[in-house]
Amino acid sequence: MKSIIFDVDGTLLSTESMYITALAETLKDHKITRSDAELHHVFGLPGPESLEYLKIPNPELIQADWIARLDDFRDSIFLYPEVLNMLEQLKKGQYKMGIVTSNTPAEFAAHHDRFGIEQFFTDFVFAGMTKNMKPASDPILLAMNNLVSDPSQTIYIGDSIHDMQAAHNAGIAYGMAGWGVKDRTVFKDQADYIFETPNDLVEWAKQ
Repeated sequence: MKSIIFDVDGTLLSTESMYITALAETLKDHKITRSDAELHHVFGLPGPESLEYLKIPNPELIQADWIARLDDFRDSIFLYPEVLNMLEQLKKGQYKMGIVTSNTPAEFAAHHDRFGIEQFFTDFVFAGMTKNMKPASDPILLAMNNLVSDPSQTIYIGDSIHDMQAAHNAGIAYGMAGWGVKDRTVFKDQADYIFETPNDLVEWAKQ
């Protein structure tokens, strides 16, 4: 039986505007300047790693303020078109389905519960549940263990280079969620599959 493991931000839900706008406003409050390109580059990374990459001073303070600002932009989150139908169809197909995300459990609940997507999954791996996070293999390996997945029958669906690296480090295929990817050049044609729409993934799973 195929196992399909999903990233969340930029894959199931569009959350980039919330995270990046909140970060930009937080940095502005602290009179710190970073380019839009730099900010968008860290989307999908855990907060501490994002701030480390951006070389932000006083990262613990900035992290706390950033999290506090997220509520101001939460209304910008939306479920990508066709995603709900995709999840319903995959659930009917009785595929093993899990989530591996850089969100903490609290962040996931705050940002995603109102969309009701948690009902489609039997396993969740959140930030802090493994020693290393994406792009290391640890979170995906934990999900595979929990789902009792065969690596040759498992795919990780995501939207970032970090997602692809994590999948390949775990020895499984990576499927690009094309509907959530803005710049495909960073993948250097190394994605195993490219799904232009959520329905494309459903059709692939049936094969």
